Amino acid sequence: MIRKFSWIFLFFFAIVGTSYSFGQRNLQLLSTFNIPNQSLSGCWHYSDAAGHEYALIGADQGIVILDISQPVNPVFLFQLPGNRSIWHEIKVRGQFAYAVSEGSDTNGVKNGVQIMDLRYLPDSVPYRFWQGDGIIAGQLITAHTVTVDGDYLYINGHNINTLGKGVLICSLSDPWNPVYVGAVTANYSHDSYVRGNLLFSSEIFAGQFSVYDIANKTSPALLATQATPSRFNHNTWLSDNGQVIFTTDERAGAPVASYDISDLSNITKLDEFKNVNLPQSEVHNVRVIADYVINPSYGSQLTIADASRPGNLVEVASYPTGPSLCWDADPFLSSGAILATDMTSHKVYLFNPTYRRACYLEGVVSDSVTGVPLPGVSVTLNAPSSAKVSNSGGSYATGIVDTGTYSVTFSKLNYRSKTISGIVLQTGIVTQLDVALAPENISVPELELNSFIRLGPNPATDYVDITKLNRESVVIQIFDLKGSKHREDVLSGGENQVTRISLKELAAGAYQVRFLTEKGAAIGKLIVN
Repeated sequence: MIRKFSWIFLFFFAIVGTSYSFGQRNLQLLSTFNIPNQSLSGCWHYSDAAGHEYALIGADQGIVILDISQPVNPVFLFQLPGNRSIWHEIKVRGQFAYAVSEGSDTNGVKNGVQIMDLRYLPDSVPYRFWQGDGIIAGQLITAHTVTVDGDYLYINGHNINTLGKGVLICSLSDPWNPVYVGAVTANYSHDSYVRGNLLFSSEIFAGQFSVYDIANKTSPALLATQATPSRFNHNTWLSDNGQVIFTTDERAGAPVASYDISDLSNITKLDEFKNVNLPQSEVHNVRVIADYVINPSYGSQLTIADASRPGNLVEVASYPTGPSLCWDADPFLSSGAILATDMTSHKVYLFNPTYRRACYLEGVVSDSVTGVPLPGVSVTLNAPSSAKVSNSGGSYATGIVDTGTYSVTFSKLNYRSKTISGIVLQTGIVTQLDVALAPENISVPELELNSFIRLGPNPATDYVDITKLNRESVVIQIFDLKGSKHREDVLSGGENQVTRISLKELAAGAYQVRFLTEKGAAIGKLIVN
């Protein structure tokens, strides 16, 4: 049993204020708490029945517990003895906490899972170290991270070679005495995320996340694997609706990626996100709340991205926390505050977030001559934001947090860059902007579509009427968004001539319509219902 002593405050003190001015947006600093000369790592929270809230902080000499019932004034309670390690990760289930580290047998303390009984806070926290039971009795010494879900504990990246250093699954029917029931053994697991009967294992050295059916926890069954962008998957987190998973890779410049997992036989990447101020400083741990992605990151920054449109992740909040690594963040506190740790500044942070939806800009970029959609086009707003790139279908998606009027530049090797100004973007609104880029090696001028031709109805069903506004002949070509041409017509004759074109052979969807004249070319978009 550990009790608090007044003398400990000689060594720990709270600091309320702002540490940096660069890059602060929509994250109000409530307070910081300094834990001198100790590297900080994972963090989580506990709320008791009386409404008091506590922070559990991984520090390199053991778990620190703070009373954060008043987020502007965190109060140190005590530090539990533990093995010296820069890795301490904690999760809370009910009235018990579970922590692991990579340290072993230091300070006369044997490692394993540190189990903490939180029912006696703020006075004391009984604790014990559990090294396994049954077939793993006495074998569990170290682990990298820990996960809790329902009545089970998941121990990730453990030291037991015979079980593949993957994920140990333990029953918490008795929360003080876990019982080993099964394991995921195929690959080392750096972290896991569990919801219901699905376990997502971040298999960092295999460069992927794997999805397991754990309905039978004694015998997990592999359902799918997915390589992540930088092939070094650090952690994952599910969207609230369970249809999208967000991933991190612990490599410089690696993005957060979003994947549609609604069909595990066809996992599809939706978007990539990088921090705006320091895009080369990768996100360390991703968390998700109310369709916002919380990103503690290298470069010591905490950012939030709007993920309500998971194919268009837009940064909406940021705060710099120190010189090296904002290790972890917990946005699930009952107070609504965000708890965060900075590794080398030795500080615990408490923020009041302002969650804002972004202003979205989306569309399709195509070749102005062929009408074929262009992949790999860089799309850049004239404001601090993440540069985006069009996908294989020419589609792009970007955005900004602040309502306003912007310009956007589209550029691609061997194409003429195009900047479009006067684009009004509004909070929560999708602005559609389709753009055609001209190849560098052609002399065909780009024409404004409405200067010489009109088409309607649009959307159309069985037909579309094309109205020529002058006497020039016009070649009309209709392409789908994959670049396949479906028909070509030549319009001749006089001014204001109307030609009806049948669309019965076209499937419902979006099409590019290319108009060629002797003076140049223009591109339009046609929707067929």
